Amino acid sequence: MKLEKLKLSEIIPYENNPRKNDAAVNAVAESIRQCSYITPIIVDENHVIIAGHTRYKALMALGESEAECLVCDGLTEEQKKKYRFLDNKTGEKAAWDLMKLEVELEGLDLEGFDFFGMAVDIPLDGAGGGSEKELAGSTEIDAEVFGDEEFKYECPKCGFRFN
Repeated sequence: MKLEKLKLSEIIPYENNPRKNDAAVNAVAESIRQCSYITPIIVDENHVIIAGHTRYKALMALGESEAECLVCDGLTEEQKKKYRFLDNKTGEKAAWDLMKLEVELEGLDLEGFDFFGMAVDIPLDGAGGGSEKELAGSTEIDAEVFGDEEFKYECPKCGFRFN
């Protein structure tokens, strides 16, 4: 592996990327704008993206011409496919510790960007169709993660419970 600066025009998105990431591009672009570009895009020896499709799209949207890339040489096609899947899937397994998150966010200036609204895909006006279960699906608390913890508040629209 080696860290290398590549022109975005030299980077090739993986043609069978199953991840639908367009909804996250603006948030990633805003994160890069506010905090700078930190995490390299991971590519193979042919500059095909292994991980970092959303960062690639965000950098394009910001009008950047280059990106730091971690070039991984010698991976088998199976290893590349596994990494593409596992890099995305393992992130889905994580959950927020809401108490620690509250402490981390206290006083943080997000410069007016609504990073929270992008994470919950529920229309505030109740429009948009779908069953109540479908609308609340992305905000339900997983009983396995939180057990019998009691919550002080519950959103009347989506049922999200929190302290």
